[in-house]
Amino acid sequence: MEKMKLKNLFMIGTMVAGLLATTPSFAANENEGGSIKGNRFLNRKEYRDMKASMSRIENDRERIAFHKAALKKNKEAGLKIESHMSKKELRKAKADLKRDKKYLRIDKCDLYADQSVAIHQANLETKTAKKELREAKRELRKDARQGNTAEVKADVALVEQLELKKELKAKQAEALKDDVYAFFMYLDEEIDEVV
Repeated sequence: MEKMKLKNLFMIGTMVAGLLATTPSFAANENEGGSIKGNRFLNRKEYRDMKASMSRIENDRERIAFHKAALKKNKEAGLKIESHMSKKELRKAKADLKRDKKYLRIDKCDLYADQSVAIHQANLETKTAKKELREAKRELRKDARQGNTAEVKADVALVEQLELKKELKAKQAEALKDDVYAFFMYLDEEIDEVV
């Protein structure tokens, strides 16, 4: 049952990656002026998880500061039991901070892996379009050598269509790469502010 669930998740992930590869959003968004707002990745589960981890990291830091202050106050007052409890809470808060930082790294790696798969898929589609174009050009040259004028006209139309397809796929792949690069650049800035 678990293998079946994993296979289904993998299939969904590959479909989403394929969808993202075929419908890129351009990184140069004029309305936003170079920020993470408006990027298509904002609605991704991994990004939302990362934002939650970042807020938990900030909360953990506040808890650590609070418990350090409480520990110091309790030690100065000579309260042994309260000091011990403050130490326990401080250790828990530090462990939570460490855990949340790990989750943040893992979520970033997952998002990066998903985008790498999407970029790879876009590159494969570009290569496929180039291969189809080469085969069509080869067929065009063959028909031209044989003097088949009717087939040459059809081959010329096919070559033109495949050239447009190749250019479109190349532009989509390049736009996806630029979009991913810009997103991760802004994401790294966000993470650096928190961590």
